[in-house]
Amino acid sequence: MVRTSQTRISGENKLKHQKIREMNTKSLILASLGIAMSVPTMAELGVNTPNSKFGTGEDSVRCVSSVSLFQNFAKQKNYKDMHESWKTITTECPRATQRAYTDGAFMLKWEIENEKDVNKKKALFEELMNLYDLRIKYFGNVKKYPTYYILGRKSFDYINYAPTLTNDATKQKAYGWLKEAIEKGGEKNEPQVFQQYFILSDGIYKANPNVNRDLYIADYMKIMPMMTAAAANDSTFDASIGVVNRVFARSGAAECGTLDKAYASKIEANKNDKAFLNDVLKLYRIADCKESAVYFKGSAYLHAIEPTAASAAGMAAQAISKKDNSKAIQYLQEAIKLETSKSVKSDYYLNIANIYLSQKNFQACRSNAQSALAMDPSAGQAYIMIAYAYAYGFASIDDDPVIQKTAYWAAVDKLEKAKAVDPSLASQANSLIASYKKQFPDKSELFMRGIKGGSYKVPGWIGETTTVR
Repeated sequence: MVRTSQTRISGENKLKHQKIREMNTKSLILASLGIAMSVPTMAELGVNTPNSKFGTGEDSVRCVSSVSLFQNFAKQKNYKDMHESWKTITTECPRATQRAYTDGAFMLKWEIENEKDVNKKKALFEELMNLYDLRIKYFGNVKKYPTYYILGRKSFDYINYAPTLTNDATKQKAYGWLKEAIEKGGEKNEPQVFQQYFILSDGIYKANPNVNRDLYIADYMKIMPMMTAAAANDSTFDASIGVVNRVFARSGAAECGTLDKAYASKIEANKNDKAFLNDVLKLYRIADCKESAVYFKGSAYLHAIEPTAASAAGMAAQAISKKDNSKAIQYLQEAIKLETSKSVKSDYYLNIANIYLSQKNFQACRSNAQSALAMDPSAGQAYIMIAYAYAYGFASIDDDPVIQKTAYWAAVDKLEKAKAVDPSLASQANSLIASYKKQFPDKSELFMRGIKGGSYKVPGWIGETTTVR
């Protein structure tokens, strides 16, 4: 009995321990499954984790590793090997580092320039454009390089690479992005943003002048006040202002007859609107419509309200039309004092120089042309003005007719400089050079006066050192 009872108890204990072991085994299996199932939920991409730019778990490890690898390649400028790590960053953890976008742009441009396959070039170009979109999305609020700055950079790269990779002949996409950059950043934009925007606007206008004339003029009127305001604190804007003004002046969009038709009635209706009158007068000045009755009327209205550089220039033009040169010079000097743009000041000085040239006051002509160059060293027309003064005033430098002709040497020197600073003046300058060379003194006559070669100082009021021809 006892043995049977013990045997039964022993059997029960075995069964009990077996059940316990089975339960423990199941628990361990479930626990293991639980751990295995928890691993994927702990790893998450940085693109999906607002509070962690690298992500979590294994995804975080991969992102940190990719950033480290990418930065090492970037320091070495090893664009050939950095694409894979760059792609991981921009796809999985796009907020990890801003350098993925700055150095990434250099990498993609290098790849585009070195890729031979056209389809692959196009794919890389699309990646470059998308890179800027991602940078705006994740780093567009960075104070130093905000969205408008990034849009400018995107536009520049589009302009550089689009011609061979897209069908966007007038680069309308870049025009739209630059427009947005200007709307967002105003005068805080780089000067090249305004310059490129207007060059694109010029291309759009020329593609269909009748349809796009008003837009073109509106673009000019929109950006010039911003550029002028920016130029007051940043001299790098002066060159871009000069470019924009020259492009607009040569476009033919603001022809005198067109402006008169557009503004004749508006001038009268807005004769007390200072801002409107100022903008219209600037248009007339750029279009060189200085003999228009509409221009004169607008100038008088504006000058009566509050004298500005534009109104003073208009009053000067009206005085010139009446052959009142002294009054014209007085108004132009007033315009110079009121104007803030150096390139515009340069134009006013040239106007004064031209008046003095017509009066045969050659020294005053040169002095004002030199002032024009001080304001805008690229003003090649000022060198031509000085050349005119030397050529017209040659007889006043010396009593000897042979020595007088050395003035033409100095005149040709100025014409060569005019071509150098403004190649668009080459045709005019070359024509004058050919004419002035015919006036050079004869070598035999120079020899009799002891002038044999080398450098020579032109006498009299010219007083410049030149080369014996």
